[in-house]
Amino acid sequence: MLGRPRPLDAAAALLLMGVFLGVGLSLGVGAVAERGGDPVPPTAPPALPLGVSVGADAPVIDPARRTPVVAAVDRVAPAVVSIRAERLQRDPFWGGQSLGASDGSGVVIDEQGVVLTNAHVVEQAQRLTATFADGRRFEADLLGVAPELDLAVLRLRGATGLRAAPIGSSAGLMLGEPVIAIGNPFGLGHTVTTGVVSATSRALETEARVYQDFIQTDASINPGNSGGPLLDVTGALIGINTAVRADAQGIGFAIPVDRAVKVARDLVEFGEVQVPWLGVDLVDVVLRGPDGRQSAAQVVRVHPDGPAAAAGLQAGDLLRAVDGRPVQGRSDLNAWLAGQAGAEPVQAELLRGGARVEARLSPGPVPTSVFAFSMNDVLGVVPVERDGQVVVARVLPGGAFAARGLRPGDAILAINGQAVRGLAGLEQLVLRAKSGHRPDALLTIRRAEAVARLTLPL
Repeated sequence: MLGRPRPLDAAAALLLMGVFLGVGLSLGVGAVAERGGDPVPPTAPPALPLGVSVGADAPVIDPARRTPVVAAVDRVAPAVVSIRAERLQRDPFWGGQSLGASDGSGVVIDEQGVVLTNAHVVEQAQRLTATFADGRRFEADLLGVAPELDLAVLRLRGATGLRAAPIGSSAGLMLGEPVIAIGNPFGLGHTVTTGVVSATSRALETEARVYQDFIQTDASINPGNSGGPLLDVTGALIGINTAVRADAQGIGFAIPVDRAVKVARDLVEFGEVQVPWLGVDLVDVVLRGPDGRQSAAQVVRVHPDGPAAAAGLQAGDLLRAVDGRPVQGRSDLNAWLAGQAGAEPVQAELLRGGARVEARLSPGPVPTSVFAFSMNDVLGVVPVERDGQVVVARVLPGGAFAARGLRPGDAILAINGQAVRGLAGLEQLVLRAKSGHRPDALLTIRRAEAVARLTLPL
């Protein structure tokens, strides 16, 4: 049986260490002698990867990395702003009001500080601030808003000589075409995402309304991206991103730039969108048939001497499509017309007594004769101006005023929430309401000390 080895004493340990050191030194001397006495050079360190330099002021970048996407972002990013909208909000626990804020995006479309964004980004805002990626910050004024198109136009105070995004075209977009989105998602600041055109002329239904003709993309568009630019691979603006569909995952939507720019020009020049007028008043209806539930617009009034009267339209006609595009209601029709130049005739598809009817209309601006028709034949009033206010001098029998018990001396303070400023202001607001093909309007009426708001035919 083997016994446990005994530990070395100190002298034996020192002797053994010396043997090992001697062998190591002799091997080293022999290796030097074999190479003629020269020391072995150290192994060279591995080469640094491309794009990295040591001790240089700037990295060396491989030109192959500068893709068309990078070039497009470099071109347009200086024209993109993050928008902060501050609003008054009610405290649910303590009552009263406090100032809240939300974030969105926008894009400069004019060197003098005109910014295009979404309507839902700026609605009910008390204060608007736009910030560029380099930290420049400007207060912004709201020039106009088109809620039915989810578009708004701002002007940056004191801003001049800005870089504007190059305007492209949304016509002829190809499925699978690369696109780039820039925005401020979730308030994180300027962020770039990429994708492709997934679909064009896409309808999008929300709780508020139906949007038509959107560009669909798989580029990430999240809350905060709303109002930012959608670019093609050359860096041209082809759409305005919108995040109106909160539950969208893996898909995003953008308003085509051809429509957006036309609306922006209207808002800058007129303060409102110029909608070509068809000469009819419409209401939304729901149809149930073999194809399921469908929405349409029904004609309730044809204005004399208007485009619809000239084309033979009648009250009760169902407007199903315009230029081959389905009409899903009055707002849907107005949104589509707002993006058109207004001078071109349109082909309308109607349903009359179960039969399909075609009509060709030539839309145009609302004529001033419509104001007289609304006052005399619909409302049944003779308005006059007294001390800057519009007062009803006479109530005509058979009109909407008489039917609601209104009487001479009542003052018309506002139409659809906008203050009436004299007879000229009354005419302007009536024509504006009629341009949207509405059969009625919300009137604010004052009698002595009492004020009432009534929806009346117009």
